[in-house]
Amino acid sequence: MHKKILILILIPMLILGVSATPMQAGEDLFNTGNAYYANGSLEHAIEYWLQAKNIDPTLSANAWYNVGLAYAGLKDYEKAIMAWNETVTLVPNSSMAYDNMGTAYGLLGKYPEAAYAYDMAIAIDPDVVKYRIDKELLLKGGTKEETPMSPLSAFLALITVLGIAQRYMGDK
Repeated sequence: MHKKILILILIPMLILGVSATPMQAGEDLFNTGNAYYANGSLEHAIEYWLQAKNIDPTLSANAWYNVGLAYAGLKDYEKAIMAWNETVTLVPNSSMAYDNMGTAYGLLGKYPEAAYAYDMAIAIDPDVVKYRIDKELLLKGGTKEETPMSPLSAFLALITVLGIAQRYMGDK
């Protein structure tokens, strides 16, 4: 009798391909990606976020956004832009994704694309001063520095940002 029950249990398991190893949930994979990102292992973070979105499509927009951040951290701005485009395809009002795209386009020297991305971020969230500052810095400087700034350059950049912020805060 026990052999019949065992066979009745094992046959469906074999047919369905059930294994003894539990499959990770999308949320677990997403959190693992976050942990890798926090530890600076950007390639692993990307891998886990992509797995998470494949398992749980509700995580797709956040996963793509994070993938963009990781690619930007790797200085692979083309792939970062691609990821943020996926984000705005899923969540068209993601002003942060547009702002990040603007920065990435600027770093690539694609200034019209950068200005457009900043304009989209501003149109979505006009009260976020950072987006206006980012666009103004792009228009004033043409490029953003990728290398660490000298103390004098950092001070001048801070004064510029504070002046721009003061002007926009005064407009409210």
